[in-house]
Amino acid sequence: MKSIKSKIIVFAILATFVPSLGLGFLSFHQNKAIISDNVTRELRASARYASRELDLWINEHIYTARALSTSNIVIDELSLSFQLEEHVTEDANNALARYLRSVQEMLETMLELTVVDASGEVIASSVEMPTQVAIPQSWPQDALVQGVVVLPPHWDEKYGTAKLSVAVPISSYDDPVLGAVIITLDMHTMQSALKDAEELVKSEVLLLDENGRVLLTSNAAEPKRMFLGLEPLQHLQEQLGKVAFFQGVNQREVIGLAYLSKMLPIIVVAERDQEEVYADWVRQRDLFLVLVSVLILIVAAVAIRMGHSIVVPLKNLVDATKQIVKGDFGVSLVVTQKDELGLLTQTFNQMTEKLRQNETEILAANQAMQRKNQLLETLSITDGLTGLYNRNKLNLIISDQLARFERSKRPFAVLMIDVDHFKQLNDSLGHIAGDEILVAVAKVFANTIRNVDFVARYGGDEFIIILVETTVDEALNTAERIRSQIVDIYCSTIYKAVEVTLSMGIVQCELSDTTPTILLSRVDEALYEAKRAGRNRAYSAKFNG
Repeated sequence: MKSIKSKIIVFAILATFVPSLGLGFLSFHQNKAIISDNVTRELRASARYASRELDLWINEHIYTARALSTSNIVIDELSLSFQLEEHVTEDANNALARYLRSVQEMLETMLELTVVDASGEVIASSVEMPTQVAIPQSWPQDALVQGVVVLPPHWDEKYGTAKLSVAVPISSYDDPVLGAVIITLDMHTMQSALKDAEELVKSEVLLLDENGRVLLTSNAAEPKRMFLGLEPLQHLQEQLGKVAFFQGVNQREVIGLAYLSKMLPIIVVAERDQEEVYADWVRQRDLFLVLVSVLILIVAAVAIRMGHSIVVPLKNLVDATKQIVKGDFGVSLVVTQKDELGLLTQTFNQMTEKLRQNETEILAANQAMQRKNQLLETLSITDGLTGLYNRNKLNLIISDQLARFERSKRPFAVLMIDVDHFKQLNDSLGHIAGDEILVAVAKVFANTIRNVDFVARYGGDEFIIILVETTVDEALNTAERIRSQIVDIYCSTIYKAVEVTLSMGIVQCELSDTTPTILLSRVDEALYEAKRAGRNRAYSAKFNG
């Protein structure tokens, strides 16, 4: 007796513990992998977006500098200095400086705007102490469109921001290089673009120089003294375009991904706090372990209770079985398990099994016969391919509608529909694809008509629709609605969509339609007119009253 109770308890605990932990840990492992994949995609999207915006930003300002380098006032002043081999007058310098300051005031992204001669000496600037940029000894022959000197970005204590300087050559009308326009840009103006990249996938975006100094961050925090460690920086540079786990600038463990700007010596990094990314996963894992523990306790308690409820009545069942063997057939027992209790109930079942078996067989045979009758009835009136009514059922439907029309004089309309060039489709795409097209067309017919209407497959690629209490004009609207819904049909057999069109003939029942044959003959003539008119259309025969 005690063995049954022990087995129930052990089985209940194992059946709960093993699958729960196995499936749970497998699920959490897969969830963690999914989270990692999602974070990778998000970080890649954010870093690519920021890198693209950075390149667009610097290109935009290079174009601005090129436009400034071609302005008449700049070229004229430098040309005069070049021809006289001396600097222009102080008034000219002041005029050029005022011009540069006016341009700078219109462009909020510029900190400085300077014009230098070919030797690199400052001719005029929008500020008193401009940034020094080394000018090439000799610009390339295509300097007017290609020559650009980019000074590596760095943090400037004077302006309290990261700045970037770009030099663009100035050519005279005869194309010798006279000097250069130097623009110094405030990289803080890129923060809105970084903020957009952050909001795109909720990741922080950093711009680093080659030494790991934070030049700009999408966070509003001041990056003035923020550096990325040498080891994380080298790790990111080795894993460009790939996810890396490292200690971020705030000394916290992060998940990040880096790209190198195409235009500038800047590393674009998108990162997310590792603890934040997996916080929900960790909470769910811990909650799962707690729930499994509670569930095991509950199952164990229930198993003990169930075992007790089985063992206690077991002795009574043994006594009852002995009474049944002696001739007391008033007790009915059910075998629920293959143990001691099942052995006792089997004695009773030996006496009653035959009767129950006969009753079950009769009931099963009756149900099987009913199912077969229903199936035969369905098969006798439906088309095996499309599931629509077949031609035999169609004749019965038309006869019934003609009888109704004779009594009530309420008209009904008949549509005969043909799939255009179906033989060519069948020959070119194959019979399986052809069957798939017929099934799809039939489905559109069934979904378009009303519940009181009828649709049947007349044969091959021809279909008949009976529209109850409908005039020919109303039927024409229905036909056009059907035709508009069948444009392209996707065939899974050939993995592509097939253009399908329909030709339709429409007639309204008349007093002369005494048999289905006469009515179908008239609608067949209407279909022929639709085909002769060019197919892919509906033709309605004139109603003669």
